[in-house]
Amino acid sequence: MEKRDVQKINRQFLLLTRQLAREGRAAEVMTGLPRAVIDRIGSLDLDEIDELAEAVPVSLYTFRLTDAVLIRLLQMPKDVKGTYAEATLV
Repeated sequence: MEKRDVQKINRQFLLLTRQLAREGRAAEVMTGLPRAVIDRIGSLDLDEIDELAEAVPVSLYTFRLTDAVLIRLLQMPKDVKGTYAEATLV
């Protein structure tokens, strides 16, 4: 993965977090971030988001499923995957 790819992922993650923070939606569940961090990201303007996304050389997004949960999820019928994944993260 190239540096530019990581920057794009970070930018999208920060924009999603900012949008969820501003809409008052379930940002903690959606992002896995603490409320204080979500609130801080919610107050950033686009230039600040771009600067942060470009400055951090690693992904800000963290995969939150364990190996066991991922294996089970992959084996489940499609219609129950979303409910199962959400239940394991809440």
